[in-house]
Amino acid sequence: MRLRLFEHAWPQWLTRIATHPVTAVAALVAVVLVALWALIALEARHVNGPRTPLIFSPK
Repeated sequence: MRLRLFEHAWPQWLTRIATHPVTAVAALVAVVLVALWALIALEARHVNGPRTPLIFSPK
């Protein structure tokens, strides 16, 4: 059985979750992790480039 409370209370739950300070911190951490992953993936493509120093070249 479903409670009638949950049918009408979801907008309140949504605004409560969206305005919680932990949500902003979690979103910021997620954006930083995605940016770091994109940077590492982009740089990994150019490791075998001709201008890569020998220290970083996997030879």
